[in-house]
Amino acid sequence: MMKHLTLNKATKALFSAGLLTVALTGCGSDGKDGEDGKDGPVGSPVENATYIKSTITNASVDENSYLSITFRLADANGAALFGLTQQDVAAISFGRVGNATELGEDEIVNPSVERQIWLSYYNKDKGDGYFTGSSYFNGSTSECTDCFVDNKDGTYTITVDKAIDTLDKYEYVADTTNGVYMSIKTTNVAEQTLVDNSFFYWIPATDSVEEKPLQILANSDCQTCHRDGQNGALAFHGSKHTTEEACSFCHTDYNRYTKQDKDADGNPLGDAYIFDGSIKAMAHNIHNVSNYSDAGVYPQMTSNCQTCHNPNEELNLSDSWKADMDTTACWSCHSPSPAAEAAGVPKSHKQGDNCLECHSDFARGAEDAHYVKNSNNLATQIKVVFNSMVVAEDKSDIKANFTVMNGENVVSIKEIDSRPYKYSGFNSAILINGVLTDDFLVNYQKVGFDKFVEQADGSITATISAAEFNIATLINAGSTITLSSQVHVCSHRGEVTECTYEPGDDNGTPTPGDGTHKYDVLNQDAPYVTSDTYYFNLDGTTVDASPRMQHAEMADCQQCHTTQITHRYTNDIDGCATCHNGTRATSGNDASNLATKVHSKHYVYDSSGELFFKKTECQACHGEDGFSIRSISADAAPVAFGKDDDGLLVVSPQTAACVSCHVPPYGLSSSTISHIESNGGVVGTLDQLGIPKAEYDALNVQESCSTCHSDTNILNAHSNWGGH
Repeated sequence: MMKHLTLNKATKALFSAGLLTVALTGCGSDGKDGEDGKDGPVGSPVENATYIKSTITNASVDENSYLSITFRLADANGAALFGLTQQDVAAISFGRVGNATELGEDEIVNPSVERQIWLSYYNKDKGDGYFTGSSYFNGSTSECTDCFVDNKDGTYTITVDKAIDTLDKYEYVADTTNGVYMSIKTTNVAEQTLVDNSFFYWIPATDSVEEKPLQILANSDCQTCHRDGQNGALAFHGSKHTTEEACSFCHTDYNRYTKQDKDADGNPLGDAYIFDGSIKAMAHNIHNVSNYSDAGVYPQMTSNCQTCHNPNEELNLSDSWKADMDTTACWSCHSPSPAAEAAGVPKSHKQGDNCLECHSDFARGAEDAHYVKNSNNLATQIKVVFNSMVVAEDKSDIKANFTVMNGENVVSIKEIDSRPYKYSGFNSAILINGVLTDDFLVNYQKVGFDKFVEQADGSITATISAAEFNIATLINAGSTITLSSQVHVCSHRGEVTECTYEPGDDNGTPTPGDGTHKYDVLNQDAPYVTSDTYYFNLDGTTVDASPRMQHAEMADCQQCHTTQITHRYTNDIDGCATCHNGTRATSGNDASNLATKVHSKHYVYDSSGELFFKKTECQACHGEDGFSIRSISADAAPVAFGKDDDGLLVVSPQTAACVSCHVPPYGLSSSTISHIESNGGVVGTLDQLGIPKAEYDALNVQESCSTCHSDTNILNAHSNWGGH
């Protein structure tokens, strides 16, 4: 019987090497080692990648004005990626730095020889004398069969079969900074789309690499809100342009075309109009008076230029918005376009006029109008400082003393808006509450202007009586007292002024009279001033930080909102939670706790029925672990989710974190409710979340949700939730 020899991998390798040696010897080997072979590249097929990074290493322009570029493609570890094809090159755009004067008066009003702009080499004729810089190369639609070369080492070369065509507006210039933008868009074996944008700037005449020119914004300034990988990320025209820098290659200053708005059925809405498609006009329009909705989608006062134009010493044109050299930038907000008209912009200024004829030496320019002489900006600089809090020995009242400061100057009581609030109370007020077991104890309590008394030093004391306000609950519970403000200071063009009023009717409309109408009309601006929350022990000593668990940090909110969030300016989460706390339900008997309010705008739905930003990354708002339900203590207070005839309806605290999003149809069903309740939670019913608080107190609730719903599981469950 023949015996079979079994070899392991190592033996096979040695055996094969031996046979190879015999074979070489048989062929007449001289016994000397040959030269070392060239190392093969380290890498993998692009179809196996989960991340791609392209880097343009060289660019050139031949005598026929055709562009060639060489680039390398790597994964997250820097290893080469092989197998890219021409179809994966989603876009290549090409252009240079030029002067606004090159386009002439007809294209840009008041072109300044000092003002440089980006000029595309691939212009598109839009008819009626208008043109754009958007005729880029697309590898998937190009008919070229020999443009693309795979160098088999993770580098690639492409010669664009698209000659420079500026529509005879200007010339190709080799001795100035030119630039290339390339977008790679490919799909891996898991059917995941991978996109990367890369850029290269150089002077062709000297073949010298240059830094990015015209640095007005950093991509990060946009992506603090437009977070990569989430709904609301910058991903346009087939999701291949993912950075502000990419947008600027096509949406140049001279982009103009005729636009016709239409309704959902395709019917025309109003007359056609000239649309400014430059990047600055697009951004201003979308964030202020969006063409895509009745109101802008930006969660910030539109005058806060610096939220986007973030001061940055590394950007050579960071302060260019102050320069007052660009009339078209003014038009992008201040013009009689349909979007501007919808926002109430007056028609006193005609689009096409030269704003700089007036707004230069003696009239308000961009910085003056939006900052120096702008009352909204002034409001962010004024501070309300709480100096002391004193509880009366008989607990009959609390006296809170505070000072309103404008820099080093004290704001007098005559400079604080004293008007009654149209719903109840007063426009100017302070807020009092108390914190115990990680939540506020009572509902929204405004102590209005009628309780303010100015002191000799300019500070103001508000007497908060137990007969009028629920301070007994705060005192008897031994809570930490919290104070914040909703004060309005009268101002005009950035200067604090004494408030003056005209008689008004009950709707705030000026009417002749003797000043006895309920709502007088203010002659100045009076925005909210920025508030911090202050904390005091019952003995009057100060507490340095919030005693509440901070499930989110205001700094994360202020990436998009800066200081203004809906109806007040605040520097901390407690400024919102003091009103939208676990005891709060709306007058319509709906939930008004902070988690529900915030999640409804950022995760589940918004007032228009469409969600612009779906935050699938919990840490975007909640930091490292603020989303964790294990940090919600077992004895935490229940959270209000409405009210009925039996009183406040509450949900157990860990459950409340979940049902602030998971309401029908978002995953809450009868079986889910049974699951929650079997693990100690309190939900209520599908029709009405919550049970009466009196019943809750008798249940001795002990939740165990966090046993299974760990931090890791929560993150995994909520990532890439874009299909819901």
